[in-house]
Amino acid sequence: MKQLQDASKELMDNLIFALNHSMDLKKDGVELMTPFAVVIKSNNKTIETFFGDTADYGEQMCEKIINDEDPDFLIYASDSYLTQDGIKYDAVLLKAYDKTDSEIYLVGQKFKPKTENEDFEQIGNPGFLGTLENKFSSANNRFGHSRKVGNSKPWWKFW
Repeated sequence: MKQLQDASKELMDNLIFALNHSMDLKKDGVELMTPFAVVIKSNNKTIETFFGDTADYGEQMCEKIINDEDPDFLIYASDSYLTQDGIKYDAVLLKAYDKTDSEIYLVGQKFKPKTENEDFEQIGNPGFLGTLENKFSSANNRFGHSRKVGNSKPWWKFW
């Protein structure tokens, strides 16, 4: 498994951009962040937002973007939770895709949400959570997740 320092500088620059954007949204009091992707192709950077009924919708739209647009980089951000030392934290999960890399990098950032009585607080530094194999170009896999085969569920459905 690769480590975050193995990612390209361009991917890291775009990952930091997406992380800062998501923290700005949370700082502004956005309770439920609409999942979004920063899409970079030929030095053009766009932000796509995904309004949908299910948690999988944003990832499905990222898959569609990768299939249809063949971006150089794509960073997907969504609300999540991280547990550390038995404490469950609000967090943002980022999945960083580079079409030239064999891995998709997972990064999480914990935070304390803004409330009527308390200000937003970013907790610690972003944390590297591991990688997923980037088999996106394979017919059997999209955005680092195995497709359903027969009656079995993809491994990521068990999270």
